[in-house]
Amino acid sequence: MQDRDLERLNDNAILGPLPESARQALLKDAFELDMPAGTTLFRQGEAARFIHILLEGSVALIGTSDDKGETVVEFFHSGAVFIMPAVILEAPYLMSARTVEDVRILMVPGEQFRTLVEQEHTLTLAVARELARHWRLLSRQVKDLKLRSAPQRLGAYLLSLADTDADSAQLQLTEQRGMLARRLGMTPENLSRAFSRLREMGVKARGRRIELTDIPALRRFCVYDDLA
Repeated sequence: MQDRDLERLNDNAILGPLPESARQALLKDAFELDMPAGTTLFRQGEAARFIHILLEGSVALIGTSDDKGETVVEFFHSGAVFIMPAVILEAPYLMSARTVEDVRILMVPGEQFRTLVEQEHTLTLAVARELARHWRLLSRQVKDLKLRSAPQRLGAYLLSLADTDADSAQLQLTEQRGMLARRLGMTPENLSRAFSRLREMGVKARGRRIELTDIPALRRFCVYDDLA
């Protein structure tokens, strides 16, 4: 493992708080995977055997159905830990995971993780906090789908990636437009119309490069808050 990875693990929400002895026990049989963009890491319905710690890159969680195709539930970026609920419950994955860009992932065996969750109080608390944070993120996504228009959902998503205390920001999206549309619950055509609508609020888009020139105006349009 590279030195910068060890630094990232020190800041990780799950591994960071652990005593060194507990961290070593958790990572004793862990191994690293390098995967190119577009790789399926696991499929919906498969047994959950590993905790995934994303060292570099981005991953999309994808839900599928036989009659309606697939949708993007969420994106995970460097530093994220996923998917803990399935591993803790020894249940099948509710979603598939696909790499959005080239990734490096630390794979932690699920059995070791469950054992340490039961034995190590610090890990138990860290897992509880992270699951609570994910629940709040999911609740916010449901609120967005129910209360915001398509342009407002797009604007709120872009604001979540920016420093909203600033007046402007430049963003580089890792995901393709089609995947972003599915994450926001809209068609690619509606996403294009949403970007067009947001020009009035200072949003400039060139491919995956996004410039927010008037964050206060975008916040007002989206009725955006900083609750997280």
